[in-house]
Amino acid sequence: MAHKSRLKWTPVVFSISLSSKERKDKNSMAVHRSQLEKLDIKTIATWADSTTHVVAAKRNTAIGLQALVNGRYIVTHAYIDAIVSAAKLPPAENGQTPQSSLECDFDAYWPNPEDFLPPVGYEPVSKPPEAYAPDARRKNIFDDWVFVFGDEVQYHNLLGPITDAGGKPEKFTIKDGITLPEELAEFVQKRGRGNDIAIVRFRSKTNTDWEVGFTQKLQQL
Repeated sequence: MAHKSRLKWTPVVFSISLSSKERKDKNSMAVHRSQLEKLDIKTIATWADSTTHVVAAKRNTAIGLQALVNGRYIVTHAYIDAIVSAAKLPPAENGQTPQSSLECDFDAYWPNPEDFLPPVGYEPVSKPPEAYAPDARRKNIFDDWVFVFGDEVQYHNLLGPITDAGGKPEKFTIKDGITLPEELAEFVQKRGRGNDIAIVRFRSKTNTDWEVGFTQKLQQL
């Protein structure tokens, strides 16, 4: 009687979190691709619906937040090294074709991503590693929330994770030394009807004293 075999294909796509300097270097992804794509693991420099793991040095990044709300893993670059090591072929012996650890027992030797979570950074509340494991309950965590941004860069950085989790981002143009707290408060009142609302703190690049006063006055309104 012929034996039947069944193959299971599980796509693995790594989104690499790059610094602003690395994003400007067209060769920044070359080392990751040379390590992983020969193992049929796709590497990209952005978030995609197909992403299975985000590779980052820190937990609190925009792309890391997108991983959390979409139920994906966040791992360090050491996770890549562990996969490459497990896939490495040992020296041939007695004319036998060598097999890597992954080929011998994939389930046993495929590294556990929860063992490679980035270290604690400057998060407001420190949480244990298991708190960063994929959790489908986060998918709608921002339902009925409106997030108001006064900074264009912050808006675009967090647009993906907020919308993926059901939230609504809004832009409000803040001009250093000119915009009044009352103007932002009025904007918030109009946008926040029937919703929870969060104002993402605006950081002035040129006028810190004005920024502090603006924030304090806004909190009193």
